[in-house]
Amino acid sequence: MRRFASAAPPRRRWRTWPAVLVGLGCAVVLAAVAWWALVFGIVVDAGVLSLREAGLCLVDSSGLCRAIAELCTRDHPFGIRVYSPELLWVGLAMAGPGLMIGALAAARPRAA
Repeated sequence: MRRFASAAPPRRRWRTWPAVLVGLGCAVVLAAVAWWALVFGIVVDAGVLSLREAGLCLVDSSGLCRAIAELCTRDHPFGIRVYSPELLWVGLAMAGPGLMIGALAAARPRAA
């Protein structure tokens, strides 16, 4: 049986991981921001919260954010009632190490 070799040598494959982590992390962060905007955009439009107050709910789900979520009715156009900031934190947890590893790899001197 013949094995198929990867097009890139092993070292090059490892160089792509930081970019993959950053890309996936950014996609997850964008999804979290879109989800937050769908939930809290209506709250801001109704004048219940200011944009600044609603912005805090992007990263935290306690206190005022939880109280507003309890007051939300089921008449949202998409049927969404809650937002979970954990998705944002997962995206940041993915993108952060990717950025750090990429920065360390870029700062390391290359062999001639």
